[in-house]
Amino acid sequence: MVSILLMMALQATPAVPAVSAIACPVWEREMSFADSVRRHDAAAFAEHVDPDAVFSVTGKSPLHGRASIGERWAGLVSGKAGRLDWYPDHVVAANSGDIAWSSGPALFEMADGKGGKTIMLSRFSSVWRKNADGEWRVVFDSGSDPVKASAEQVQAFQAHRARSCDMD
Repeated sequence: MVSILLMMALQATPAVPAVSAIACPVWEREMSFADSVRRHDAAAFAEHVDPDAVFSVTGKSPLHGRASIGERWAGLVSGKAGRLDWYPDHVVAANSGDIAWSSGPALFEMADGKGGKTIMLSRFSSVWRKNADGEWRVVFDSGSDPVKASAEQVQAFQAHRARSCDMD
């Protein structure tokens, strides 16, 4: 059932998300955050995470603080634990311009131990805060449990990645 819902969500994803002018910088920052992982840049990854952030907020053992998050994510950021990619397909910002929410699909690619790879999809949700230095950083992050992806779902993931923020 989760796989069917995930497939429907990917198919319903617009090619270019329509977001407000207030939310567009958050969309861009989310894309930059994902890019830090694709480039295996731990310093850039950490710069996107608020010092007081909490990741895996819906899990049994949430991660508190930038250092703890960096340690737990080190294998994904370095690429040693597999490949992780994501992008936002929904971003909403408060009119105050200092807090926002983003969500979208995430693709995990890991070695299966048999010379092949396992590809899974999930959805993430993040809350962003604009800090005193003017940078947006993730404060809360979580995601759905990943489910094995078909070749068609992987194609849909790639096809729906927007290249720019389309403001409404």
